[in-house]
Amino acid sequence: MRRLSSLVLSRVKGRAFERRAELSVVLTGDGEMRRLNKAFRGKDKTTDVLSFPLLEGKRLAVGGKGNLPLGDVVVSLPQAAKQAKARGVPVRNEVDLLLVHGLLHLLGYDHATKAQEKRMFGLQERLLRLFNHQDTKGTKKGARKKSKR
Repeated sequence: MRRLSSLVLSRVKGRAFERRAELSVVLTGDGEMRRLNKAFRGKDKTTDVLSFPLLEGKRLAVGGKGNLPLGDVVVSLPQAAKQAKARGVPVRNEVDLLLVHGLLHLLGYDHATKAQEKRMFGLQERLLRLFNHQDTKGTKKGARKKSKR
């Protein structure tokens, strides 16, 4: 996960940014994910990935000194396993997809509009291919059925 996170951060924001960035990744079950989804999004159901940016709405400066706390990415392992089975890919690949998706949200990307969706999912697919995932097709609609944040 560290290698993939580093790849995403350095490709999207540069090596200097990547070296300063801090984030936490939590792998959890559906019970905790449902609790978080209800508490923070008002949705009383589980979901596959949630992102909690610490700097939402602030410009993420590449330069500067000191650590840069980005936030948290929370991934539901049961949901990742279910989606991996449906797509016919290894669970690890699905977890990687969800991690990249969550990281992009921490970096300010969204998919609320068609234009945003095209930009974010295109970048998501390119990053996964760089990480040697050959199963990135379908990540736009197939694997990412709808907006989850």
